[in-house]
Amino acid sequence: MIKLTNIEEVKTLQSNLRATFESEAGREVMDFLEDVVGYDQSIFDSSSEYMTFVNDGKRQVVATIKTLLKLTPEQVVALELNKEE
Repeated sequence: MIKLTNIEEVKTLQSNLRATFESEAGREVMDFLEDVVGYDQSIFDSSSEYMTFVNDGKRQVVATIKTLLKLTPEQVVALELNKEE
């Protein structure tokens, strides 16, 4: 399991994510994932609290990938260490 508190593991993960998602094909896959999980839509489902949680969980997968692609390795480690406190 990748430890987001280990800067070397974060660097490797980010390199792999960039290789996957920063190509034309990777951007198409990200667009597909965003559509499938409703990334740009509200997660709220007025008919089911359960579905609101499901929608949030799906959205978090894409949000995590996007965050890992955007932040520096140092920022990722700091974020993870703050979650542990």
